[in-house]
This record gives sequence, C-alpha cells and structure tokens, in this order.
Amino acid sequence: MPSPTLRALPILVALVSTAVAPIHLAGQFSDARLPRQGKLWLTVQPTLLNWTEQFAFDSSAGIADGEREPLAAHFDGPLARRMFPPPHALIQELNADAEALGFEPVTEDDFSFGGLDFSAMRAQIRRLGLGVEVGLLDWVSVGARAPFTLTDMTVGFAFDSTATVTGNGAAFESGAPFRMDARSALDDLGALIDGGSLTGTALDQAIALRNATRDFVNTLGRRAAAGALIPTASSAAGTQMAQRFADYAAAFDALGLMLPELSLPEFATEDDFNTHFLSQGFADRLPRDSRNELDLGEVEVFLRVNLIDGITRRTPVPGPAGDAGAGSEPGADSERGIRLRTSVGALARLPIRNRNLTIFGDPTNSADIPIGDGQTDIELALYQDIAFGSLVMIRASARYGMQRPDEAAFRFTPPDRPYGQEDLVALMRRDLGDYVAVLVRPSLRFNAALSVGIEYDYFRLPAPTYQFVGMIEGLDPNTVAAEGAQTRHRLGVGLLIDLAEAGSVEELIAGAKPVRGAWQFGISLRRAISGSGGRTPASFRYGAELRFPISIF
Repeated sequence: MPSPTLRALPILVALVSTAVAPIHLAGQFSDARLPRQGKLWLTVQPTLLNWTEQFAFDSSAGIADGEREPLAAHFDGPLARRMFPPPHALIQELNADAEALGFEPVTEDDFSFGGLDFSAMRAQIRRLGLGVEVGLLDWVSVGARAPFTLTDMTVGFAFDSTATVTGNGAAFESGAPFRMDARSALDDLGALIDGGSLTGTALDQAIALRNATRDFVNTLGRRAAAGALIPTASSAAGTQMAQRFADYAAAFDALGLMLPELSLPEFATEDDFNTHFLSQGFADRLPRDSRNELDLGEVEVFLRVNLIDGITRRTPVPGPAGDAGAGSEPGADSERGIRLRTSVGALARLPIRNRNLTIFGDPTNSADIPIGDGQTDIELALYQDIAFGSLVMIRASARYGMQRPDEAAFRFTPPDRPYGQEDLVALMRRDLGDYVAVLVRPSLRFNAALSVGIEYDYFRLPAPTYQFVGMIEGLDPNTVAAEGAQTRHRLGVGLLIDLAEAGSVEELIAGAKPVRGAWQFGISLRRAISGSGGRTPASFRYGAELRFPISIF
C-alpha cells in the first residue's frame, strides 16, 4: 500500500515534458536532392527556438482554448499555497494560539503567505546540428547528424501583498503604543476589581474579562516579539480577532474604561515571504532559472533514396557550352514546364542518455528543459520538390515519427502544487505517441541560385499514455499525460542561395564543367501562429543551414 502522501499525488504538471518534442524535430533536410555518388555533404545547421507563451487549453485565467497564455499559467497562484508539502507545521503553530486570540483554527485553504507569483517565464533552446551525408549511388545516400544543444529557462517573480498571515508584528511588540495602552487599561481594570466596588456576578465577569484580555494582549505580544505569524486584517482569522477584541473593548467601555484600537496589518510584505517561506527550505522546490550547457543530444542515422529527379539530372543539351545562343540562359529550354524531384527516407534517433536526457531534466527544478527525451524514435519521410518553369520552386517534406515505448522514472505532484521533490517518483512505462510534421516552402527564384519565399510548418503529437511498472493503488497513470497533446502551425519567410542548383543548370550544356564550391546557404524565420494542447510552445524559430560538398571517391 502506498503512503497517504503518495495517494494524494495524482498528476505530473511539468512544462518541460512537452518542450522536449520540438527539440529533436527541428533538424530537417532542405530538399529532395541527394549527393551524387562519391560526394560527401557536410551540413552545419544552427537553430534558435524561444518562447514566452503557450497555446491555452482549459485555462484557469479564462483564456479561450487555442489562444496565447503566459508560460507561467501552469504555475500561477501564490507559491506558498502551491508548494509541496503544505506548511502544516506553520499552520499548527499558528493554531496553537487560536483560542487565546479568538479565531477558528486556520485550515490549509485559508493559509497564504502572499502572492509571490510568476511575473515572466522565458524558454530558449539553442542547437548546433552537424551532419554528414554520403552518396553511395546517384540515387542512394546514408548519413548521420549530431545535435549539440543548449537549453535555458528564465523565471521571474512579482510579489502581491495579499495574504492571510504576516510576520509584521511591530505594532504589538513591547513598548509599542498598543501594548502600553492595553496594559494601562488592564491596570485600571485591576484597580477597579481590587477596589471593592464590584461584587457578585459583576466581579466575576470583570475578573474573567481581565484574564481573557490579558491573554489576548500577551499572546499577541509574544508572537510579535518572536516574529511569528499573525493573521492579517482581511483574513477570516483576522476578522474574528478584531471582533473578539471589539467585544472586550465594549465590556471595558461599560465599566468606564477604554482599550486601544486593534489594527492588524492589512498586507504582508516581501520580507515576510522571504522570512517565513523561503527560509523554511521551500525555496529549493520552486521553479528557478536553469541552464543546460552545450551537450551532445540524440544522434540520428538515416538512409535516403531518390525516386524521381526531373530537376538536377536531366538530358544534356547537345553541343559545347559555347554553342549556347547568345543572350540565352544555359539550358533554358529544359527549365520550362513542371518538373518533379521526389525522395524518401528513413531515420533512427538513438536513445543516447546523459544527465540531461531525461523526461524531467533536473529532478530538483521543474522548470528545467532537458535536451532530449532519451528514447528511440523511427521516422519515415517524403521529400518533394516541384519546379514551375524557372521562376517558382516548391520544396516540401512530410515526416511520420514513431516514438518507441520505454520505461522511465517520473516525478509526481498534485495539480495545484507542481513543486515535487526528487524522491516522489514512480517507474512508468510510457508511449509518447507518433508525430506528424509537415514543411512547405514555396519560393520565387530570381535566378538559378537565389530564391526567396514563405515557409509553413505543421506539427501534431497525440496525448501520450502511461502505465505503472508495478502496482500503485489510488492513482491513474494517464493523469501524467494531462495536456500532453500538441498541435502547432508556424509561418515565416526564408532565403536560399544554392550554387549547387545553379551548377546543375550549367551541366545541361554538354561539355560544361560543374560549378566549383557548389555550396548552399539558407536562413529562415518562423513564428507560431496557432496551436492547441495547453502546453504547446508558441515559439519563434530562427534557423540557418550551410551545406557544401566534398569529393571522396
């Protein structure tokens, strides 16, 4: 049987588990072209992803599904009420004086240190992809890619002074006007009792009033001197305290005496929070700035096969290069009409693991973004290029990825307290689901080498599924998958300088020599325009790619 604490832990609330998916899907081939037999392509692909928002689902802030919401939406609310474990010791200590101060014992729902909330969260992934691809035949290539990845998360806080408790008890310490006036009133009541003017029931009531008031004032003064928690004026406990002291004041007034006014603090301060929350050791459980330095991610190995190529390998035009008509583009006739270039590919993403390749990253920091998910993926892809004459080119790819089930340790926390500890984990069998990714890049070609166009990409991932390895009663393993499904659309612009494509046109002329240094360079910028799922990043993607060939045989 699990402990009562474990039975109370129904869900993993972790932003980072869905941030993993775009990490290993960002590397993409530029087009359907393959290196020719004996050629090796070296590829360098730097990519930057950053986001401060996600696409909402069932938002607690009333944001419509699919609209943008801050990343902190899954962590909003006063941190002291969302930490784990709850401040039972502090609540118990406060309630020890509930009778003397005249309030009902405070419950966990009534207890708040104040609103030290998230003001901003920013996630960023920087990756340097290095790849090689070798042409075994003119229509078959193999290769590998190694992504070196750096991730960081910046977490900001803002303090909201609304609270039910405070440590600001200076007004009730010894020597403060309230304490001095209250003691003076108690001394006057004592003199009245000792003077003999009160008898019978009136005397008994006066003695009880003096004892209760003295206990109230002394208890409040003792808590203030110790820096202990005191209910604020706006809290339920504070309202009850004020009413109790007002009753005492009315009884004093009936005897011709006067008690001072009780003015409880209206608000907490950030110093209160730092003293009574962070100093209790709870700070280590808060999401905080995190950074995973540049490290090797999940290596990919792949095979690609060209099926159709009506763009790069075409029948040469008879005659030497110099016979081309004056003022005409080399191979202009073959640049007319609609031409296709089609390739297919298969890829394996290897389950390399290191200290960052885990689903929960740093187990002491729920804002840590890992650099991969540490499991095996198999991906099938179709690459399609379509040339419309010499002016328009569409490059597109569609990829279907199968993320193989595996086992991993997961951290659990209640849905309203995403600050679990390292020991609150369970071994689970996970299936992260199959993903679909589509990229379409229509472009206008200014010449054989230079093109500019728009870019659109689509990504879809279903909700993952989980099973416990071993029996754990009272928990639904699939609550871990809450808001795990993702759908995202991004739109942007791109520029491509492709001397290799220009060289293929010149080679149409019999006797022409290939272009030397036939490299390719492209840059792109895409912005997420819509999405759904709840934790789908509303990301910006900045990317570049440099590819150049080397003859090896």
